[in-house]
Amino acid sequence: MKTIKSLLVFCLFVGLLYPQSDDLNKLYESGVEALENGEWEEAEELLTNAIAIQADFAPALVQLAHISVRNGEMDKTKELLRQAIDIEPENEEYRKEYNELNEINKFMSQGARELDAGEYENSVNSYSQVIERYPYMTEAIYSIGIVKLRQEDYDSAVQYFNNALDVNPNHDKSQQSLKSVAGRMFNEGNNNYRRRDYSTALDFYNKVVAIDDSFYQAHYQLGVVQTRLKNLRGAISSYDKSVEAKPDFYQGWYGLGIAKRSNGDDNGALAAFQKSVEINPGYAKAFCAMGDIYYKSNQIEKAKSSCQQAIQADPSYAKPYITLAAINIDRQEYEQALVNLELATALDRSDSKAWYRIAQVNNILGNCEEAKVAARKSLDLSDKFGGAWVELGIAEYCTGSGNKTAALNALDKARSDRTWKTFAEHEMDKIRNPHRYEN
Repeated sequence: MKTIKSLLVFCLFVGLLYPQSDDLNKLYESGVEALENGEWEEAEELLTNAIAIQADFAPALVQLAHISVRNGEMDKTKELLRQAIDIEPENEEYRKEYNELNEINKFMSQGARELDAGEYENSVNSYSQVIERYPYMTEAIYSIGIVKLRQEDYDSAVQYFNNALDVNPNHDKSQQSLKSVAGRMFNEGNNNYRRRDYSTALDFYNKVVAIDDSFYQAHYQLGVVQTRLKNLRGAISSYDKSVEAKPDFYQGWYGLGIAKRSNGDDNGALAAFQKSVEINPGYAKAFCAMGDIYYKSNQIEKAKSSCQQAIQADPSYAKPYITLAAINIDRQEYEQALVNLELATALDRSDSKAWYRIAQVNNILGNCEEAKVAARKSLDLSDKFGGAWVELGIAEYCTGSGNKTAALNALDKARSDRTWKTFAEHEMDKIRNPHRYEN
């Protein structure tokens, strides 16, 4: 590059002062060499300056015409060839190329008409004949990509648009079309995700980011799907790329936090949630997730503060009330726990954990009937949740005044949930052997 530019400066300086054929030929030969090496911009600069030295230098005009073909500037190409013919009317090669160019224009127009008529194979054939004569004609390569796009053959369309950009990295229409294909593939990925065809959705999202690595929504959706498939490392990587592509994407930081927390990295999760609320101070979900982590690590005041911030951000969000109720229960503030839980279930009647907590508090307070109602509502929503079966069993037994058989049946079902198996068996033993637990 430096050698070519040095030669250009030297020859241009000397040529402008003392036009000499040797200097002109050096510029021309360097331009042709640059073309052969695929250095189109350097070639155009060298050849243009050769013309600046000698305006009627036909060979340089013809090479510039080839560059115009590559750039899709067909009117300019014809003008350059016309000038070369006027300068050397006896040169049959120039006339032949000019006539071929007219044929090329006919094939390009024909390909466009066939594309509009839905004659896709004929259209590809027309454009292919152009490429056979001018392999560097970006517009023809790009046009086949458009045909493939119309046929919804996205992979082939991407290949042709990339091929066009290999020839001309500055071809704006190919760049824009690649973005269009990425958008269509993203929508296809979303459609498959909604149908729960996660494997196909992953395939589409991966193709999107292969086309455009800055497509942060596709990285995010990859994280969502991989989370569903329990591929937490993959999810974390995808969420990382999402926020790397768009650092102010607060949902991406929240997704990263959820994935890290599920993978056992509470500190990393907390940092991600904090970043999310730093970007969007009104994002209740992230505040609530922070509250859960603080509660788990016994940082109760921070947990309360985060939950209250979540409620302030979105009073209609139910989950922070559940965490506050858990804190109330730990502190034996049972009446306040019921207030928070009633608010939670009023906002979201489909949260089985909230109904479970209501059953738990009512059992502590000795309200057996209320506990049974709440436990059954929890089980209606999640019939395999051992905690709700335990509370139903305790409520059925009602410290010995209830139905012992119904209680044991409920506790036996709780044993199917590994998390609750030991606790359920302990409650069953209390019913079968009450004397062991007498003071």
